Amino acid sequence: MLKPLQEWICDCCGNTITSPDEGYVIWQHDNNQRDFDFKIIHKFVCEPPSYPSSVPLNDFLGTKGSTYLLSFISLGKIKARGQYRNYCHVLDFDEFVDLYRRVQIPYYEEARRKFNNPQLLADMEDASEVHPYQEDVLKQIIEKY
Repeated sequence: MLKPLQEWICDCCGNTITSPDEGYVIWQHDNNQRDFDFKIIHKFVCEPPSYPSSVPLNDFLGTKGSTYLLSFISLGKIKARGQYRNYCHVLDFDEFVDLYRRVQIPYYEEARRKFNNPQLLADMEDASEVHPYQEDVLKQIIEKY
């Protein structure tokens, strides 16, 4: 079992990133500077050259990390004025939320590898939009599927 919010699966090599210090978050930009294709990788070892943005994984963890992540989708009441009023740098919102959950919600990283399990999908068909992503439910997903 992975240590929640301390270990991740590298999106390039598939091996475990055993501490936040070993990881980077990388992503690409489209022609309109919208961000997409977010990955968590081993820093220096698994960095593909076609990803122009990389930030240490530690920068995405905890309260500071949550604040940083939210800045991708909104500048907030203080900064969102004039031309930045409808600011959002994210191209694929679901993909971005997946990254957010990977670095902010305990057990999500390990449970997400089971999200294509047909039995899990059947069992969660009537669940609310919140239920599958709660910490205790994610632990059950890891253990059951």
